[in-house]
Amino acid sequence: MAYNGISKKIMNDGSVNILVRFKYKNISYNNKNFTKLFGCKTEKQANDKLQEIKVEISKGNNPFLEDQTKETLNELWDERYERKVRNGEWNEITARGYKYFYNAHIRELIGWKKISKIDYNDLEKVGDKLAYRQGGSKNQFKRMMNSLFDDCIKKGLIAKNIILDLKTHQEGKTKNIEQISNEDFLSIVRKMYEGIPYFTIQNNWGIKTEEEITEYRMFLYMVLLTAHRYGEILKLKKENVVLIENKIISPKTITKTKEDYHFPIPMECREYIESIESGLLFPTINKSAIWHVYQRYIRDCEINIYEGKKLSIHDTRRLMLSIMIMDCGIDSRLADSCLNHKQKGVIKHYLHFQYKDIVGAYEKYWKKIKGVEEDTDEDKIVIEDLSEDLQQTIKNLIKMENMKKQGLL
Repeated sequence: MAYNGISKKIMNDGSVNILVRFKYKNISYNNKNFTKLFGCKTEKQANDKLQEIKVEISKGNNPFLEDQTKETLNELWDERYERKVRNGEWNEITARGYKYFYNAHIRELIGWKKISKIDYNDLEKVGDKLAYRQGGSKNQFKRMMNSLFDDCIKKGLIAKNIILDLKTHQEGKTKNIEQISNEDFLSIVRKMYEGIPYFTIQNNWGIKTEEEITEYRMFLYMVLLTAHRYGEILKLKKENVVLIENKIISPKTITKTKEDYHFPIPMECREYIESIESGLLFPTINKSAIWHVYQRYIRDCEINIYEGKKLSIHDTRRLMLSIMIMDCGIDSRLADSCLNHKQKGVIKHYLHFQYKDIVGAYEKYWKKIKGVEEDTDEDKIVIEDLSEDLQQTIKNLIKMENMKKQGLL
């Protein structure tokens, strides 16, 4: 008697094995060797065993899971990633973002485990790693894994999608820094600024080289003093630098707004940037290590942080915005422009700050966090009060400086 999906196969050693192919509850099971798995020697024995197995599967007990789950999460992810890119389902930006996220937060933590062995405790490990990131990052983890686990259910690798047990987090909610530290914002930033020259980073083999330490210090200066997005800072190249104007032009290919963004070079970074001949300004810094490096830096600055709380690198943007507005008296819309935020509403069609306005705001902010007081009218010297010879000397110096900027000297 013939049984649908059940066949005999003569093996290399001459023995006869019974293979079973069937579909149950929308899951396909292909070429299961019932002779090796269950000792079935005839097609009828295999058919009887199949009926028992279907009952067990209905109860949630799948005897094929262990046999089928030889692939680790990493292997399954890599195969799916390559397929999505090859078929054009993920564009370049999406693929690059997913690849970075997976490698940074999942691969080494739980990716080595078989998919059937991953439980909710493993998901919580990833959640703990993302604990101090915004809700969007945690939701991204859920989105990326949800579709992968769904695929594995269809393949019969797992019986349940445990990703659905993860909480969906609210996105876009502004963090209140006062819930992280009881120190005023200006005090926090001043401690961060004063701590950079003393910051030393170590690797598994000891203290890094002087060149690597300098690179990290310059990176911290750039993040703190410009409040530019650190992911974009890591993509900046020497070709984006205009030294004669002391500015950096972040190209639209790397900015969140998809527009070029001009911002001044902090004095602390000028010599370092001049020393870079070509390529990335920060070539050896690993983006995936930034979180841990930054937390060590904050710890060394001895900022009073509440238990269980963390200052993130993104918080430098909130700190600068608040200090510019509250301590420096800078217009909130100008401060927003320094962060490369687009104006909203009708005003975006009419208000445009010139680059000199942005430079002025930055310089005022830098003086404030360094404790340099602004000049008052009483402190200013009027050139007309000086002797005629000194007046002429100053005018000649100004003329020479202008010619130098124009490349005439």
